Amino acid sequence: MTTYAPWWRRAAATVIDLLPLLVLTAAGAALVWFTRDRLCDTDTSAFDGGAQCGDGYSMWGYVSLVVTWLLMLGYLIWNFGYRQGRTGASLGKTALHVRVVGQSSGTPIGFARSLLRQAVHLADLSIVGYLWPLWDAKHQTFADMVMETVCVTPPRTRTPVSGTH
Repeated sequence: MTTYAPWWRRAAATVIDLLPLLVLTAAGAALVWFTRDRLCDTDTSAFDGGAQCGDGYSMWGYVSLVVTWLLMLGYLIWNFGYRQGRTGASLGKTALHVRVVGQSSGTPIGFARSLLRQAVHLADLSIVGYLWPLWDAKHQTFADMVMETVCVTPPRTRTPVSGTH
C-alpha cells in the first residue's frame, strides 16, 4: 500500500533543502560587505564618488557574487537533479523519510525530470499550489500533478534485535 507523504513532512523537507541556500546567500552578502570599496561609504550620493562608487562593490565583491551564485546553482542541480532524480530524495526529503517517485512507476524520476519538476514548482508559488496537498487525495502539488509524480513515505523496516529471548 502506498503511503503519501503528509504536507508537514514535505514542508519541513523544503525548509531543510533551503538552508544551504540561505547559508550561501548570507556568506555571499558578507563577502560583498567586507570587501566593499570603503571610500564609497562616506559618499552621500551613489554618483558623487565617481565610477568606482556606482554600487560600492569591489572586484572581490563581484567575484564573491559570481562564486556564490555558481555554488547555489551547483547545489540546486546536485540536490534536486542528481540526488533527488537518482534516489527519489533531496537532502530534506532524506531527513524526513520522503521520496519523490513516478505516479505509475513508483521509482525515482531521473535527473532531467526531477529538475523540470523543480522548475514547474514555480507555478506553486501562488501559495495555493503548495497548500494543495492539504486537501488532495494523493497529497500532490500542482508540480506533482503536471509531472505525474507523488511524494511517498517508504515503509520502515524493523531490524530484529538478536540475542534477546
